[in-house]
Amino acid sequence: MKPRIRTILISGGTGLIGRALSSHLAQNGYQVHILTRKPELFHNQKNINYFGWDWKHKKIDEKALENIDAFIHLAGANIAKKKWTEKYKAEIAGSRILSLRFIREKLREKNIKLKAFAGASAIGYYGCTTDDVIRFESHNPGQDFLSRVVTEWEKESMNMRELTETFANLRTGIVWSSNGGALPKMLRPVVYNLTSALGSGQQWINWIHIDDIVGIYRFIIEERKSGIFNAVAPHHIRYDEFIRIAAGVLSKNCCFPNIPSWFIRLLYGEMACLFLEGVPISPQKLENTGYEFAYIHPARALRDLIKER
Repeated sequence: MKPRIRTILISGGTGLIGRALSSHLAQNGYQVHILTRKPELFHNQKNINYFGWDWKHKKIDEKALENIDAFIHLAGANIAKKKWTEKYKAEIAGSRILSLRFIREKLREKNIKLKAFAGASAIGYYGCTTDDVIRFESHNPGQDFLSRVVTEWEKESMNMRELTETFANLRTGIVWSSNGGALPKMLRPVVYNLTSALGSGQQWINWIHIDDIVGIYRFIIEERKSGIFNAVAPHHIRYDEFIRIAAGVLSKNCCFPNIPSWFIRLLYGEMACLFLEGVPISPQKLENTGYEFAYIHPARALRDLIKER
């Protein structure tokens, strides 16, 4: 029988996934240590404690590392927060790669050995393009900015293997939640009867319900799974299909033409690829490990999340 994991360190624990994951873990008896740049903004709760860190200046409250059995790395600047200037590109990369390197060095310095590590990765690995070729984990990366960032991110994560019994990276799709993230923005035009897809509408959306991404992290940690996994729902959809489904769930009409690609590129520059491109991605490897998705079809996921709004 595997020794039980009791205390989990989470970087990026105050973000969308981190909030839901830490709450879920705490409710299920785990002790959760959350690293945050502003611990003064948070109050410790039952089974959840907040600790300060600043990876840029190599500072950390070392109490965060005491008695930890597992580490989940979620830290990273929001890729859709603002235009990709060279400065913000450096922030996107550094907040993922250099922050992980800093924690790894601290763990080695303290001679801390983990039972499990799980790191966030992203489907951006496969590149900003649109076609119908289903991507599996063995597929080659793209050649654009996000692909390069994710490739380097995963390389840095690989270095964690010397400090942990099991190691996993989750290439995560668009997380759907009623508490923030992409979904409220995706639904806003539909809510106001401005139902129109972006660009061709043929780009694939690889989504995942917040409950499932939380469930996957817990599953990976508890079952000590190792490897790289696509963390997306089994049923990917095209953007124009998403609009039709969302309009149906919200009892709205689909009556507007698509928003032209050139206009999206004018607004967002290089970042427009996030909205205009997408390939189908398979979570079959994750399913083969034994994880069972709670939300497979987008209509059911949207009904559940819209009900919470």
